[in-house]
Amino acid sequence: MTRSIRVAHGLIRGASAFLSALARRPLPSRARRAPRAGAVSAPLPPKPRSPGLENRCPVCQARFRGARICSRCGADLEPLMRLAVNAWQLRQAARRALEGGDLERALRLALEAQGAQATDGGEALRLLGAWLKTESASSSCGSPPR
Repeated sequence: MTRSIRVAHGLIRGASAFLSALARRPLPSRARRAPRAGAVSAPLPPKPRSPGLENRCPVCQARFRGARICSRCGADLEPLMRLAVNAWQLRQAARRALEGGDLERALRLALEAQGAQATDGGEALRLLGAWLKTESASSSCGSPPR
């Protein structure tokens, strides 16, 4: 592999690990303290379910066990499994497009993969693609480096 491809791989892995760790990190202790008397605070939105961490049967919420039929309720999980495989293939294609320097295609594929099945790694890939596209656009416009 050339040096630039190894660097791109490292950036993708690093961004994915960073975002995964950031999503799992607890709030600092001062943010968990009870509000002062008389302080007005907006209610926090419910914590979003982490997409892509585990797949579940949409009927009974049993975990996937790699079988086409749900072991608990008997639902056919093949369409969901196909969707997960399709999203994985799109993410792989996005990684290859990044390696090849095709930022437009990489970002489009990453967005499509996230639309099919959102994952932490897919989100990291999408963010990296968007950032690289922004950076390449700003450097091609002749703006000075930061």
